[in-house]
Amino acid sequence: MAEPARAAAGRRDSIRKTLLIYLGALSLIGAALLFLAARSYGRAAADRSYDHLLIASALSIADSVALVDGQWQVDLPYAALDLLAMAPEDRVFYRVSSREGQAITGYADLPAPPSPPRDGQPRLFDAMYRGENTRFVAVSRWVAGPAAQGQAIVQVGQTRRAREALADDMVLRALVAIVALSLAALALVWIGVYRALRPLQRLERELSERDPSDLRPVAREVPAELDQTVESLNRFMARLAASNETLRAFMGEAAHQMRTPLAALRAQAQLALDEDDPAEQRRSLETIERNASHMSRLLNQLLSDASAIHRSHLQQFETVDLAELLHQAIFEAVPQSGPRPDLHLALTSEALRVRGDALLLREAIKNLIDNALKHGRAPLQIALTAAGEGVAAPTAVLTIADHGPGIAPADAQTVFERFARGRDAAAGGAGLGLAIVKRIVESHGGAIDLSNRVGGGLVVTLRLPRTAV
Repeated sequence: MAEPARAAAGRRDSIRKTLLIYLGALSLIGAALLFLAARSYGRAAADRSYDHLLIASALSIADSVALVDGQWQVDLPYAALDLLAMAPEDRVFYRVSSREGQAITGYADLPAPPSPPRDGQPRLFDAMYRGENTRFVAVSRWVAGPAAQGQAIVQVGQTRRAREALADDMVLRALVAIVALSLAALALVWIGVYRALRPLQRLERELSERDPSDLRPVAREVPAELDQTVESLNRFMARLAASNETLRAFMGEAAHQMRTPLAALRAQAQLALDEDDPAEQRRSLETIERNASHMSRLLNQLLSDASAIHRSHLQQFETVDLAELLHQAIFEAVPQSGPRPDLHLALTSEALRVRGDALLLREAIKNLIDNALKHGRAPLQIALTAAGEGVAAPTAVLTIADHGPGIAPADAQTVFERFARGRDAAAGGAGLGLAIVKRIVESHGGAIDLSNRVGGGLVVTLRLPRTAV
């Protein structure tokens, strides 16, 4: 079983891994976009630089074109081409032609521009010439002579080697900067993720170094995003501490309460073994039977108390009908054989529903009825009514009144403590019934109190918040 558990743990998502993947991917995408932008900018910048030289050369040549006696003349300014020759790895081409397409001078087979250039507006284009990608510019110029005028078109071309080398150099320099920035960004991402998760590591280390019984709240300062997690953890540890304390107290008190009847049983059994008189043996056996019955009742109440503690912590509540629970509790608490006690039941016609654990509420009502039957006198009066109509917190009120001796004012609160019994309580009880009832009622947001009725007797009043559903 350990291997599959470890394998499942290895497949779990990691916050650090997730953050590093997403932030690292974001950094790499940013670096790629920066590279594409730098490459585009480098090529555009190289084109702008060399295009200015290309246009200047074409305009310089256009200024040297003249029309004399109807004949074209070109006094080619070689300085114009020398500007382009500053890039020794490139080849330069030129052509001067008339509007009709007649070549005046230069390379006659140069590719024509996609559309004729307009006067004063250079037209740039790329074309393949003699196996190389070449950048061309075409300009037109109207030339007037003494007797005629005409339009000359000047076209200058330059291979792209120098400008591509310039663009590559600019891209390389940008790439170095981008790589450096990307590495710095990834390092910052790693450091940021480490620092962001360090509070979790400190919290984990603090909890792992604690003693198993140390359930104190976590007091360490944590980032705002972890406040709710730490608060939930503290609430959980508080509930666990309360549960452990209740369990320790329950085990200690249960051991203390069980020790006395067990010792009595053992003593009576030893006495019966040593007794030869059948009559004395019978009395010893009767005493053993009484002690065993008392211990059986004690065990039942201890189990009921443990169940109430457990289910109160779970709080798996649902909407229940209190009148129906009352009928069930009366059926279970009142003996079905022998003479039935005198019992008067008064119920409101209104449906009284509460949110709660049906088993616990039935157990609480049954304990109250059982106490009234054992320690009070008939007739027993049970009433279920509604209170708080028209206010924000309507309640259901259950009263159980007997005609017994009532309760001393000093015992009105102490009887709700575990293993505590009233001064005038009859023998045989364990002192857990009312403690169980109080725990159940308070876990449902209700309240219970005891009072003496006029003319003698005890009145137990139980209040529970109602629900409209």
